[in-house]
Amino acid sequence: MLNKGLSRARLGHAVASVAFCITAIAAAASADAQTADPVVFSFATVGDSRQDLKSPDPTTLLPNNTGTLLPQDKEFLQNTLAFQMILNGINAQNPNLLFFNGDMIYGYGRPILPTGWASGQPNSWTTTQTVSPDTVFEYVQYAYWRGMVANLFINGTYVIPVPGNHESQCSNTAAPYSSSNLNPNCAGTSAGAKTAYADNENAFRANVGDLISDLVTNTRFSNVSGFNATSVNGLTATSAPVASTNNGPITGNQAELSYSFDISTGPGIIHFAVINTDPSGADATAPADWLASDLSAAQGRGAIKYFVFGHKPAFTYNYSAASGGTVAAGGLDANTNINLRNSFWSVIAQYGATYFCGHEHTVNVAQYADPTGTYPGTPYQVIVGSGGSPFDDKLVGTCPNCSEPVVTNFSDRYYAWALVEIHQSGAVSINVQGFNDSFGSTVTIYTNPALQ
Repeated sequence: MLNKGLSRARLGHAVASVAFCITAIAAAASADAQTADPVVFSFATVGDSRQDLKSPDPTTLLPNNTGTLLPQDKEFLQNTLAFQMILNGINAQNPNLLFFNGDMIYGYGRPILPTGWASGQPNSWTTTQTVSPDTVFEYVQYAYWRGMVANLFINGTYVIPVPGNHESQCSNTAAPYSSSNLNPNCAGTSAGAKTAYADNENAFRANVGDLISDLVTNTRFSNVSGFNATSVNGLTATSAPVASTNNGPITGNQAELSYSFDISTGPGIIHFAVINTDPSGADATAPADWLASDLSAAQGRGAIKYFVFGHKPAFTYNYSAASGGTVAAGGLDANTNINLRNSFWSVIAQYGATYFCGHEHTVNVAQYADPTGTYPGTPYQVIVGSGGSPFDDKLVGTCPNCSEPVVTNFSDRYYAWALVEIHQSGAVSINVQGFNDSFGSTVTIYTNPALQ
């Protein structure tokens, strides 16, 4: 368990030690492989770094797991220590891209903007303009997160944002609301109701949309990543997902929420697709029809690898299985119309894609067959919702004497991220690394030299 009385000097030493450890591990493990089959492109991925006012993990509390959150984490709702240590690890690996798989903010309000504003900015003072409290609450959190990832751009890693449910949905009991004081801006009269709104999607575009639109201009993207993004799709309302049989009953504009692009490398074209798994009007869905069309077009351009990034998993990971427990479906499999999830995974299987996601605050790599039985193979689902949010697998007992639960995998309570490398031969390797809830040394959680 972490002694939250860490001095500033000890914290700095811990972060530096993690960076050194990662550098040493990476250098030793990759020297021989680089000689035989060098890496030509790489990306990292992680999600869920936001903090929680209602149920923070006890290991993030002061003092000694019994008190309150660090003042900065309480103000900006970010697990600063865990996420910064992960960012230091990613910096040491120096990937071309970082895909952040959603829940960068606590959010869960409804950031309604005045009608006189455009693109999230004031453009008229001729009438009284009123900004909702939820807007201020969320925009401050976005700004803090942007500040945390800023150094990645300087060091050569471009950050690609993926919308999570905390960005796209409003919860009527989200902090600072309670079940006796429901947020009137959210739908539903029952406590805990969560609904995606166009207002929240607009806030996502206003705060991180520049990172997405730059895929077209390529100035910053190419300068940082060293590659040009091509065949960019989904940045307009007409090219983004719309309501359909397998997209779900989408009502809002999905531009810059589900989008895709190509990267040309030595082995061939690598295709990346980002999807919004909680679009307004169609919560807990993936745009399967849009994705099928997008991947088909990429295949026609000669793409050799396909990577898809969303927030909610297609298959919920049962992290409590070892203790005889059962985790209720909480991903796309929680939708009462399970055919929507099945159609999505069938597309993943058709193209042999790999799906990276978060939402569950843990790390897990698993393979799943096409539930429709249409296509062979068992593509990978990689959950890395382990960027700092309170672990789903809860500690046992009352802290500071609480203990670790019986875990299905040793890493169920690890803060972790994945590094994926594309080799000259076209081979894809993955390494998942992380550190435990005592903020100990970084270890390898999962490695596979042939992911696809």
